Amino acid sequence: MKGKVIGLVLIFSTFLPFGANADKVADFYKGKTVKIVIGGSMGGAYGLYAQLLSRHVNRHIAGSPTVVVQSMPGSGGNKAMNYTTNAGAQDGSLVSIVQISVVQETLFNPKVRFNAKNYKYIGRFADANIVAMAHKRSGFKSWKDAKKKQYTYGSVGRRNYTYIGVAAMNMFAGTKFKIISGYRGTKTSFLAVERGELDASATSWTTLNVRHADDIKSGKFKPIFQMASNRKPYLPNTPSVVEFGRTKAEKTFLAVIGAGSEIGRSMAGPPGMPNHLVAAWRKGFDKTMTDPSFIADIKKRKSRLNPMNAKDLTKVVDSVMTLPKADIKGAFDVYTKLLKAKF
Repeated sequence: MKGKVIGLVLIFSTFLPFGANADKVADFYKGKTVKIVIGGSMGGAYGLYAQLLSRHVNRHIAGSPTVVVQSMPGSGGNKAMNYTTNAGAQDGSLVSIVQISVVQETLFNPKVRFNAKNYKYIGRFADANIVAMAHKRSGFKSWKDAKKKQYTYGSVGRRNYTYIGVAAMNMFAGTKFKIISGYRGTKTSFLAVERGELDASATSWTTLNVRHADDIKSGKFKPIFQMASNRKPYLPNTPSVVEFGRTKAEKTFLAVIGAGSEIGRSMAGPPGMPNHLVAAWRKGFDKTMTDPSFIADIKKRKSRLNPMNAKDLTKVVDSVMTLPKADIKGAFDVYTKLLKAKF
């Protein structure tokens, strides 16, 4: 009898931490509202993923909190990341979708007040492969054509991936794109391409398939280059900018940029978020990614999913955040030169 009692006590104690944590999560979130903060507009990719998640994720988190989205654009998304790190709630009532540039800005922008390594990553909706496209009227057939002839290319701003990618091609691959910066967004720059004011521009592969799927299929838009860490299966004949690094410093710089593409549209908790609530969000996020109703919503909006769990996402961040300081210094020098260059 004594042995049976001890056995029951051991079994009970084994499951107690799990049950206690589940109760703590439910107690905290019951009747609460959780904000998902994004650094872009509600109409963009960050807004789309955040709004769709807000409709489904509460079914997979104990306590079923109300989830809302708060848009906080500014400084290329840095305003939101500064806020979530320093001024936003750290108790679990706030999470965010970090910018694709979170690693780049941490390493290369001394003015930011956040650190990519300190976020508590929850999971990724999809990668954000930025792909440059040329209109067929330009006569463009291969990226090598841009080594012989100048093509006009529209970008959002110099610190934006739409600029960094094409500037890297000019600097490392010898292309001659004439870069016209200052477009308010990629929707605007692609309208300029449609009107014949530009030969080319770039945006994420997801956005291209939402807005221009027929144009890609018909050959109206021709891919020039992509910004992923490697060539993606859906664009096997389109080079990635990471292929053109010549020196160690250039290759390190491109590794940082490639990591941003892999981070893509990812969720994270702020640095001070309690670990048991982070774990609850990670579990709830993973379940939402396989929730048939959530997937149906994604398909309805012609968006895409390429989920990554928190463990693997953290590895992507750490792969560049833990590089030797000398390598980061070399990459920073390349970045500085690239921003100052006149193309």
